[in-house]
Amino acid sequence: MGLGRFGGGIGVVNFLLQQGARVTLTDLQREGQLKDSLSKIDVSRLDQLVLGEHRERDFVECDCVVINPGIVADKNRFIRAAVRAGVPVTTEINLFWDRCRAKVIIVTGTVGKSTTSSLITHLLKHAGVSCHLGGNIGISLLSKVETFTEDDWVVLELSSFQLEYLKPLQPRPNITVVTNFFANHIDWHGDLDSYRTAKQVALNWQTPDGVAVLNANDPDVRQWKTKGKRIEFGSQANHEVDRIEMTPHSYEIKVGSDVEEIPYSALPARLNLPHQRANIAAALAAVLSTQTADPNTIMKGLSSFRPLPHRLELIADREGIEYINDSKATTPEATMAALSSMTRPVVLIAGGKDKRIDVSELCRSISGHVKAVALIGDTSLLMALLLPEYRKGLLYSVHHDLACAYRWCQKQLESGDTLLLSPGCSSDSQFLNYEDRGNQFRQLVETKTNTCSEQSSH
Repeated sequence: MGLGRFGGGIGVVNFLLQQGARVTLTDLQREGQLKDSLSKIDVSRLDQLVLGEHRERDFVECDCVVINPGIVADKNRFIRAAVRAGVPVTTEINLFWDRCRAKVIIVTGTVGKSTTSSLITHLLKHAGVSCHLGGNIGISLLSKVETFTEDDWVVLELSSFQLEYLKPLQPRPNITVVTNFFANHIDWHGDLDSYRTAKQVALNWQTPDGVAVLNANDPDVRQWKTKGKRIEFGSQANHEVDRIEMTPHSYEIKVGSDVEEIPYSALPARLNLPHQRANIAAALAAVLSTQTADPNTIMKGLSSFRPLPHRLELIADREGIEYINDSKATTPEATMAALSSMTRPVVLIAGGKDKRIDVSELCRSISGHVKAVALIGDTSLLMALLLPEYRKGLLYSVHHDLACAYRWCQKQLESGDTLLLSPGCSSDSQFLNYEDRGNQFRQLVETKTNTCSEQSSH
């Protein structure tokens, strides 16, 4: 149920076909919208392909329903019908977890998951470890799971949705990394406590031989309980436990008996940024916990790591203006961190899906960091109401789409400025996902667009 475009649906369909299952694939979207995803499976091998609708009989006349984790099960009438009929409901990650013999590192948190997961995988591979990356980053490992052994490591980036569905299996990862915790996805979970509880699934069943890597600078996360060995990272790391302490100029590493100091100046310039230093600290702690590499080997591995796209990605620098794509900033905190890292005057594009989270602190941060802001998406009108409360006279504008916002921003830019797409919200119906939003921004930067007028401007 729900093929989607992000890898998990494709992976599970191919796995089930590989296992000889009779598969009905059903999605509310139509063939044209799913063209890319459908091209990655052998549609002729499907028992049924149902697009543009769901049919209740498909959910009650089957042996198992594999659900896209973005679907809220108890609010969906088709899933409720399946449950009433006694049909088990599972997910791609649950199927993987049941079959995985490798050692597992779960990376979760509100922001920084993808970069931290990618860093851990890259550093382990650099150290000669057999390691595989999957999960919410858009890579399904299900088709490979039978090939993994106890000598392999698997790094899984897991969302709160995936963890919520994984709860009945009482997952016990060898290592759990929690990057941070901020309000997010309240529209899915219902309230902040439920969102927190879902994230804590990655810790709840750890045993003393497991490891929990926790952000000591996050006032919420540092209170989370675990039976695993605790390693903290951040400037407020507890000296009573193993730690990656972040001083103003260096990492102070104590994992085991030795203490080692590594200056930030040893980092590649593209990674020597405040938000990346925190991601690296989390990755350092996780990799050291595997006991497969020493700090110096790990730091050498950083030289070949390339930051992921859509995360403070410099697209162009022309006529003295930087164009930066930070479309993966899908939370207020991510955009606030991006704004804090800017060293030049900023013209910002922000706004997107309304997930029922408070955007007042985001607006306060915007008002203190930018010279002008173009607002798009469902949250644009609310943000337009809030911004004047924090800074009178701030130049802002509300637009129907990204192209119009971009054209308006072009008129505000001067040599020495930065044009930053950092929405602070998930993508809404204008885009397929954050990647599509970032790619559309890239296209606008690389080509000329037609002029259009803004909805309102102040």
